[in-house]
Amino acid sequence: MKSLARASDITKLDEKAQHVAMIPSLCLMESAGLQAYQIWKPRLSKTDRLVFLCGPGNNGGDALVVSRYAFGDGFTNQLLIYTGTRISDSCTRHRSIAQAYGITSLEAEETDFDRLFSELHNAAWIVDGLMGTGLRGPLQGLTASLVETVNRSKARVFSIDVPSGLGDDVPLDGIMIKADLTVTMGLQKRCMFHPATRSKCGTVVCVNPSFPPFLLEQVPSDILLCDRKASLSKLALDEYKNSRAHVGIFGGSVSYTGAARLSAKACFAARAGLVSLYCDPDVYSLAACESPSVMVKIYEGQSLPSYGALLVGPGWGKGREALLSKLFATGQGMVLDADGIRAYASLLARGQRPEHGPLVLTPHVGELGALLEGLFGKEQDIQSPNAFFASLQKAASELHATLIVKSSLVHIVDETGRMVVIEGNNPSLGVAGSGDVLGGIVASLLAKYQNRWLASLEGALIHQEAGRLAQQAYGYYDSETLLAFLGKAVQEAEV
Repeated sequence: MKSLARASDITKLDEKAQHVAMIPSLCLMESAGLQAYQIWKPRLSKTDRLVFLCGPGNNGGDALVVSRYAFGDGFTNQLLIYTGTRISDSCTRHRSIAQAYGITSLEAEETDFDRLFSELHNAAWIVDGLMGTGLRGPLQGLTASLVETVNRSKARVFSIDVPSGLGDDVPLDGIMIKADLTVTMGLQKRCMFHPATRSKCGTVVCVNPSFPPFLLEQVPSDILLCDRKASLSKLALDEYKNSRAHVGIFGGSVSYTGAARLSAKACFAARAGLVSLYCDPDVYSLAACESPSVMVKIYEGQSLPSYGALLVGPGWGKGREALLSKLFATGQGMVLDADGIRAYASLLARGQRPEHGPLVLTPHVGELGALLEGLFGKEQDIQSPNAFFASLQKAASELHATLIVKSSLVHIVDETGRMVVIEGNNPSLGVAGSGDVLGGIVASLLAKYQNRWLASLEGALIHQEAGRLAQQAYGYYDSETLLAFLGKAVQEAEV
């Protein structure tokens, strides 16, 4: 696991490196720029036109160090575009060095915008050294116009530290650079791991610009980036259907008959030995015919046997609030998915907080919005990365639940505030029924291990691995095909 830091804490780390470890700012900048250049260099061609956007702060100074090393290696087809008037001492020094090297430069505020527009559109690479980690609010004025032009150009974009326009508390509806490559300093920044921002960072590489290890260890972090594969204990040789756990599924409706079937098959592929499906009377015959391995039942208010876990919601349809309250009252461990989450959000919006047993929720971003609105009202702030992460932690705490938030990333948070981010970045998994498969995996693991965190983290990792295997084999696929790779992904996780 790798720590994800607030951008503001890395700014403080930079200051401590200078004043506690006594490392001059120019040395830190030189190291940052050199390492960033070494990451970028293999992507360059000697004929490339390189345009550097250099802000007035240390991020602009980093970009100028990159420019100098590139120039020294023969990448001399360069243009430096300077912005800002309150220029830091270190940045001023590097602007003087660039002038001594004879590298062509323009002052953005003093240049006709048509010229700037043309230069940016004719670049092969644009280096983004505009703002860095110190941004406090949305980009405005000329800087915003430059970023908009960069995003409309065909040039590849290399951002230093973070794409300009991105910050811990900067609203997500503001404009920001869309980078192909980001080289970030010290630790990866949590603001880059919001569902709306990660894709705009491109490939992310982290380097250490000589920050001392004892200072890096002091940077606070309550969010971790998971960089490992799933890990499960092997089943014992004498395991059989009863000991492999029994999952009860409440799902399916006339409009959505396939969701519960996908979830049930996922439960089996994730090593459950028994699956019982409770469905509506009008889909009973179809469900029983489609799922010969599943015990299909109609729920009429009868007492439930004790299951290892319940999976509630896949393909359920609307109007399930009363039934959900009854299922909560059983106190059984539960994975709540899809329409089950919307039913829960409806109960919360009515001011009802039903007691429940161990609970895992698996919302996608839209369902998360409904859940947060039901819990906190329409005024809940999720308009910046920090607000988003805080909302997840607050929701998990208030609901006494573990959340698995699904997007191009996966965010897992429990009621203590512990949070892990899994980098999915696999758009092939964004297909109808993929979430039903994940729900089945998590429910099976919860039934077996009775550990919400283990079921959530390992289940999400297994889901990602199944998606990787399916993409490798087919490129794009449906969720039936995804299921075919799930058993293999589970087997690979066994240690």
